[in-house]
Amino acid sequence: MNPDHPRTVLLQRTALICALLVFSIVGISAYIRLSAAGLGCAPWPQCYGQALPATPSATIDVLRLLHRLLAVALLPLLLLLLMGGFTRKPDPWEQRWTAVCALVVTLFLAVLGRWTAGAKIPAIALGNLMGGFLLFALCARMAFSGVRQGTGSPPAGGRRWRHAASAAVVVQVVLGGLVSSGLAGLSCPDLFACALPTPFSWNALNPWHVPLADPSAWPVNPQGALVHLLHRLMGLITVVLVTVTAWRLLDSRQRRTGIVLLVLIALQLGLGVLLVVAGLPLAAALAHNLLAALLVASLLALP
Repeated sequence: MNPDHPRTVLLQRTALICALLVFSIVGISAYIRLSAAGLGCAPWPQCYGQALPATPSATIDVLRLLHRLLAVALLPLLLLLLMGGFTRKPDPWEQRWTAVCALVVTLFLAVLGRWTAGAKIPAIALGNLMGGFLLFALCARMAFSGVRQGTGSPPAGGRRWRHAASAAVVVQVVLGGLVSSGLAGLSCPDLFACALPTPFSWNALNPWHVPLADPSAWPVNPQGALVHLLHRLMGLITVVLVTVTAWRLLDSRQRRTGIVLLVLIALQLGLGVLLVVAGLPLAAALAHNLLAALLVASLLALP
């Protein structure tokens, strides 16, 4: 198949628009979720973990409306990708099944949206988080399919490292989602230490368990120290695996992707340290979320 076929180029550009829309939706959703958890409240950090006010702020209302409008605009574009992928002549677009997956994930997120507002169990937040990241990665993979075709085969052993790094990033994203939705962001306030409560409960790892937070205590959720500690440990493993994957790509025709991975993982590591040292600032938490989405998409875009 000629990647320069006019219809293929049109489909790739449509996929790029979809990716930009999803990235915006992911960012808006992250801001709503994080600020709703108390990260944007004042006085900080005493208010972290407190219940939301009965009347949401005007900013949150506007962002929720924008979130819905972008989601509505996304659906017809995905349908265009789907129809174009199966009707392209002379050969179907090779990314047609990726478009099918993207549409399925979109419908899943639409159904999940019915239970999102006011949800207290972390499973709902995790479903939105992972679904949004996967949808962005799928759209990005379709958008850059032409670039990926020109890079050739991955280096020897590179595919295994990429799979290991991808699995580590997914686990790390899940743990990060549990930290956020479980109000465990301040459960380990020290950079090089994380004391587990005695006794501690494994419920912090259960996404169907409503986290028990006490706004008058410090930290508000001591039981969240377990998932926070696991998030830190998994973060170190992820840094190693992504770095090795990127390093192997530097000696191949995918050098540019390797550089992108190195930059993203370095920024993620720096933001992770900043979140602990600075006491979980909202801007850093939001950037940490968006960089994770870019990291997932970069790994999935590899051949």
